[in-house]
Amino acid sequence: GALRRSARGPLRALVALGRRPTGRVARRRRVAVDGTAPGVPDPGIAERDVPGAPPRAGSRVAAALALLARHPGRVLAVAAVLAVGGWALDSRIAVVSELPRLVPQNLAAVRDLDALQRDTGVAGEVDVLVESKDLTDPKVIAWMRDYQAELLTRHGYNAQKGCAGGELCPALSLPDLFRQPESSVTRAQIRALLDAVPPYFSQAAITPDRRTAVLAFGMRLQSLEAQRAVIEDMRARLDPPKGVTATVAGLPVLAADANHALSDPLRRMLTALAGLVAVALALFAVYRSWARAWVPLVPIALATGWSALVLWLIGVPLNPMSAALSALVIAISTEFSVLLSARYREEREAGLSAPDALATTYASTGAAVLASGVTAIAGFAVLIASDIAMLRDFGLVTVIDLAVSLLGVLIVLPAVLVVAERRAARRPARRAVAA
Repeated sequence: GALRRSARGPLRALVALGRRPTGRVARRRRVAVDGTAPGVPDPGIAERDVPGAPPRAGSRVAAALALLARHPGRVLAVAAVLAVGGWALDSRIAVVSELPRLVPQNLAAVRDLDALQRDTGVAGEVDVLVESKDLTDPKVIAWMRDYQAELLTRHGYNAQKGCAGGELCPALSLPDLFRQPESSVTRAQIRALLDAVPPYFSQAAITPDRRTAVLAFGMRLQSLEAQRAVIEDMRARLDPPKGVTATVAGLPVLAADANHALSDPLRRMLTALAGLVAVALALFAVYRSWARAWVPLVPIALATGWSALVLWLIGVPLNPMSAALSALVIAISTEFSVLLSARYREEREAGLSAPDALATTYASTGAAVLASGVTAIAGFAVLIASDIAMLRDFGLVTVIDLAVSLLGVLIVLPAVLVVAERRAARRPARRAVAA
């Protein structure tokens, strides 16, 4: 008897503990006021707690999330206005392409390049490749001579000052062998002069079969955008005779065109759009629902505009590396958005109201997402300490873009989730009215 009485206390405690709902079981005991089945999320129906359910969070974060959930339309409107402003200002963000500003100044190669330009007035060569069945035609020689003279005059070359004051200066080319028009009146004169010139000298300007020749120009060291402006002018003035093709070529041409492609605002926007479309297709392949696929992408898409706005406000320039950063930011930030969206959906299916589901999501998964985002930002922030300007600016722009994207996910995603739920709740009502 005494033994039975001594065991009653622990047994009663275990029975009471077994009857007390905990964790997700407790959340399932939240029921709707109108008596609908528990566990069915409906943002349009008021909910009340029953005994055993967890109380609403009273922290500042929970209050902020509840505010975002109550006014999702206003939140998205403000976010969209800021994003549109950033997209409009993206074309005004400076793009640094000057080689001396992108690499360490103490490199021996940079010092040698400076010495080369100082002594010769040029730092590279751009060529016009001329092709025809017979380049010994006097009309072709006359065109090459006139084209060369026109370009040199337009871009500041002066024979007295040399290459120091112009963007272009002459290099060894086929017209240099025929400076006097009288020496290229007939094909016979041209061929005789080419045959008289030593092959090691003439082959630098024209091939032995007389079908390919080069118009060479020395180019001063300047920004890639300035170089491309000169190259585009060279292309615009190419008007060779019939049967002759002419193409601007050379390493400076490749560098200038590549830089233009990377730093073009429209191309940057198209790259970001392509990244968003690719992520949307991947999410649709997983969820098999566009209604779930578009939700994580909204804050990421808006964040591309916010980051451009922040970069313009603080005056951080882009460079050929950071200009194509949007794809990386989209990939990293989408992971954060997908995790939070999935956890929120689980909490709603468990029966929590929208504010409580947001508070629970941000208290658990949100903390992990924040920690992951901060570590990613810290990793890229190390690049800011680099002595290579290109890497340093790339690190700074990456830190800004990731920080803005992370904040965008954390702040705007709650509003997107609530709007998506409201749209889903109205869909059955519309079908019923149509029926």
